[in-house]
Amino acid sequence: MLRNLNAFTLLLCVCINSVGCGGGGGDAPKTVPATGTITVDGRPMGKLSVAFMPTQGKVATGETDSEGRFTLMTNTPGDGAVVGTYSVSVAPILEVQEAMPGMDGYKKPGPPPFAKKFTDHKKSGLTATVDADPAKNDFKFELTSK
Repeated sequence: MLRNLNAFTLLLCVCINSVGCGGGGGDAPKTVPATGTITVDGRPMGKLSVAFMPTQGKVATGETDSEGRFTLMTNTPGDGAVVGTYSVSVAPILEVQEAMPGMDGYKKPGPPPFAKKFTDHKKSGLTATVDADPAKNDFKFELTSK
């Protein structure tokens, strides 16, 4: 399970890095604002990473706050997502460990506080369609712990 979570985190980092830091030049895709809320068993949950994975194109990502709210970004913080359909995954944001594996002080991350399937966009069952009208782009995802 840790291997899958680490693989997802690595994939998410690669996707975010592929966005680049060029300031959204002329070739950046047009985005529309998109937000949402994630709850687990009815309770909002913070410190979660959300990834909207398109069939092609750039990934949109966000991070939940203590109220479970997130704002997506594709090119620059808060710019939203490209219009289209996405499969969605959610993963806990791992706290930085003070020591490396095998060293004193290392703590193995525990399982996510929800069903493992939600960490894989192909298995999560979560989908979203980003509309050209930003008013239609407030997504609600209810995850379960089992």
